[in-house]
Amino acid sequence: MFLDSFDLGYVPRVRERRTEPRRRVMQDAELFISGDDITLPCFVLNISANGAGIKCDLIPRAGTKVRLIMRDGYSFDAVTAWYGKGQLGLRFTAPGGQ
Repeated sequence: MFLDSFDLGYVPRVRERRTEPRRRVMQDAELFISGDDITLPCFVLNISANGAGIKCDLIPRAGTKVRLIMRDGYSFDAVTAWYGKGQLGLRFTAPGGQ
């Protein structure tokens, strides 16, 4: 189920909590939501060992399990963590890309 940003239930970002440095990516990718059997186009803005910031036309609910599939074939299991300023934050649930 997808909602507009006013009804998402995400916790607002208050301060920087990243434990790993992020690197700017700026790359097209796909977001696969297995629970709904949906693949959405997205754009990866940045990535770290623990998560990624993406832009996506449809926004899954907070806590949705997803798989981020990069253009180079790497994929990352993740959960949606936050939404704000047009970005969706993903928290990786497994180390490294597959």
